[in-house]
Amino acid sequence: MLKNYFKQAWTLMRQNRLFTGIYVVGTGLSIALVMTLFIIFYVKFAPIYPEYNRNRTLVLKPVKRYPKQQPDHWNINGGVAYYVVDKMLPGLPHVELVAGSMPGFWVTYQASVADMQPLKINPRFVNGAFWQVFPFRFIEGHPFTQKDVEARALVAVLSESTARRLFAAADGVVDKHFTFNGRDYRVCGVVHDVSNATPETVADLWIPLLNTQEISEELDERGLLGNVFAYLLVDRAENLEEVRDEVQDVFRRYSQQDKEYEYDLMGQPDPYWVSTFRQDVDRAPDMTEQTKSFLYILLALLFIPALNLSGMISSRMDSRISELGIRKAYGANRWCLLKQVLTENLLLTFTGGVLGLLFSYVIVLTASDWILTLFDKNIYSGSVNTSLTGEMLFNPMVFGCAFAVCLLLNVVSALIPALWALKHPIVASLNMKR
Repeated sequence: MLKNYFKQAWTLMRQNRLFTGIYVVGTGLSIALVMTLFIIFYVKFAPIYPEYNRNRTLVLKPVKRYPKQQPDHWNINGGVAYYVVDKMLPGLPHVELVAGSMPGFWVTYQASVADMQPLKINPRFVNGAFWQVFPFRFIEGHPFTQKDVEARALVAVLSESTARRLFAAADGVVDKHFTFNGRDYRVCGVVHDVSNATPETVADLWIPLLNTQEISEELDERGLLGNVFAYLLVDRAENLEEVRDEVQDVFRRYSQQDKEYEYDLMGQPDPYWVSTFRQDVDRAPDMTEQTKSFLYILLALLFIPALNLSGMISSRMDSRISELGIRKAYGANRWCLLKQVLTENLLLTFTGGVLGLLFSYVIVLTASDWILTLFDKNIYSGSVNTSLTGEMLFNPMVFGCAFAVCLLLNVVSALIPALWALKHPIVASLNMKR
């Protein structure tokens, strides 16, 4: 029976090519936009290279400080002091590791080999735990250790593309030397490129955190304010809230001991996915409003085309009422006719869905930089890799969403016109002009 439904549906599609073309393209464009959103948010939230531990990572960045007698006179740095990462947070219950990093995208850095023209480089300064919180794939060599960080060792991990730019090869470069901002560095490892779709880890090369003059081991006049981003790897995702409370309690106790200043974490540390929405450094994101905004976008992209397609199907059903009346006269019940109509529409929607899925990949692959920055202002630009890998794009979740969108669009656009057409009595249907 189902085979006959699909056979008839295919025949109707061939007979009404204009209707079929408009319907398929309209469905495809709708699904393409929806799927683009799905792909982007999968890239932002899912465990992808090298940020495989997103589901149990807490992020701490800017902290607000103000005089205890003048709460309106607050100030903020880009992150926290190295002391927070090195002394305050390690050892907390349920915290396995505390990674620290400072991106170098706001200052011009250069690297070169021998007499070559200096290259503009986007570095990231990290501690030893960074390599465990974020498991990179090493092509050769190994990461530097916390001992290297504390010794301010002149070692570096290069991305594959940076190794090729400097040495014209990605292998055989371990222990080779290059100049980075006037200092001689030794390559200790090479990793697979990181996309700027993972803004917490992306860089051209990675340097020991204390090698920058902007980081001090000891607290200075800024107190707990600094330039280091802190990432806490929690033992289990279920303990995220407990660890958040513990971190806030640590800062609360420090503020009580500090005679001059009060520190405000502004709701941090954030779960990884919440941190992606923290665009304003002086306040926590309003997740309720963020959720509403994206739901409105999703509904508009889905249901507005569904209503348009429903109108098209309704006009088409007018010409088929007599056909449905004949089927009723020969004993077809209401459910059989409804299945027939839904099957026909499902074939159209599925065809449009395949087209829309292809459209979505074209959109994402050709405009990934622009699209990603629409939803995350922390995406970095420059010489870093901007591509989206197959791991990010081709996954069961994306295809499952595609199928769900197709199915929902089919039901919404076809159900109402079909039910209206099937309400006609047999005699009235047979008397309709064919």
